[in-house]
Amino acid sequence: MNDTKDATQNVQEQYFRITDEVPEEVWYWAALGSIIASAILFMSNKRDWSIFVGQWPPTFLLFGVFHKILRPHTH
Repeated sequence: MNDTKDATQNVQEQYFRITDEVPEEVWYWAALGSIIASAILFMSNKRDWSIFVGQWPPTFLLFGVFHKILRPHTH
């Protein structure tokens, strides 16, 4: 059980090492860019790609929210 906790903490530390370098606004711009890209793909009759790219914004926003909630002292 302790090994699992250590592994989880290690993954979390790696995540924060990477995301601490990313400005908070990047997550929101990435989400907005994905929405625009999805709309362009949809209008270009590339429906499958449009749906695929259209699923990215919630992920980008969740990365931003997750980071902000777990690292409130850095913001």
